[in-house]
Amino acid sequence: MNITIKNEYAAVTCQTFGAELLSYQTAEGKEYLWQKDPAYWAKTSPVLFPYIGPVMQAVVIGEKAYDMPRHGFVKDAEFVVAEQGADYVVLSIAATETTKAVFPYDFLFTVTFRLTGPKLSAVYGVVNKSQEEMPFLIGGHPAFFCPMEEGEQFTEYLLQFEDEDVEDLHLQYPLFDQDAILYENLTRRTVKLIHQCTEKGIQFDFPDYPTVAFWTPIKKDAPFLCIEPWCGGTMDQVPDTRLLEKKYVQYLKAGEAKEYLFAFQPC
Repeated sequence: MNITIKNEYAAVTCQTFGAELLSYQTAEGKEYLWQKDPAYWAKTSPVLFPYIGPVMQAVVIGEKAYDMPRHGFVKDAEFVVAEQGADYVVLSIAATETTKAVFPYDFLFTVTFRLTGPKLSAVYGVVNKSQEEMPFLIGGHPAFFCPMEEGEQFTEYLLQFEDEDVEDLHLQYPLFDQDAILYENLTRRTVKLIHQCTEKGIQFDFPDYPTVAFWTPIKKDAPFLCIEPWCGGTMDQVPDTRLLEKKYVQYLKAGEAKEYLFAFQPC
């Protein structure tokens, strides 16, 4: 089921399957989010939980191996609408016997989308309902059109970091030939994806995530770029599927809860 929230600045559509964000359109009708095209990538913004990365055989938690899907399982699960208003919606999913077969914990996971002016906030909430400590990885994967205007080129765009010590990254497709590019240890967790001349694009904030990755499909010259806030290891750890060994693995004690926010808006 698709759900649309809106205010005077924008309209946002998500779906209950996977709590996936599908569309962000300004009041003037300009779309910023990639619209699924299997020729390049058949997703728009999958939710990554409780694992991030490919899984060649199994994910190991402690001493036991689990048949965890790539990027976790909530992206392929049906959420329920827990709460909804004109400019926000809360979607939720709880652990089942099926999820416990691949992730042996009792949890509640929520996704809240909220419009405040032109800014869309996405908050992922995790509650550990188990009687033991729960480890997990978590992240977002929204894809934005790049270029954003007709007549422009992908290579005319750049990533501009709020950190003064971090150089702008001018986009070139070969940069992504080895997979995603990950930044960590940023002091200011804000980045802009903008055209080098007009300086128009989007501003992306990720205050609750220690790393951010950038990805576009390898050797496809795809007209989009994903901005991925992660608590989920580093690129050199991708082949290692031992969850507890991942850098930035998250832990919640029994009964604890935590929220993870990212947000974006046109700039």
